[in-house]
Amino acid sequence: MRTHTSLTQLRSNPMEWRRRGLTPPDAIQAMVEARLAEPGHAQPVGDPSYQDFFRV
Repeated sequence: MRTHTSLTQLRSNPMEWRRRGLTPPDAIQAMVEARLAEPGHAQPVGDPSYQDFFRV
């Protein structure tokens, strides 16, 4: 399955995500971890929402 291999390779390449106007999953994970590490922020209860990431 050449297509499956190609898609897997593309998904693992951060530049391919950015090329399509998307943020790579690793970058999103890093942003979430940095935001949760700030003072006054605890682990979200339940599913996170946009409100969890907007600064007050």
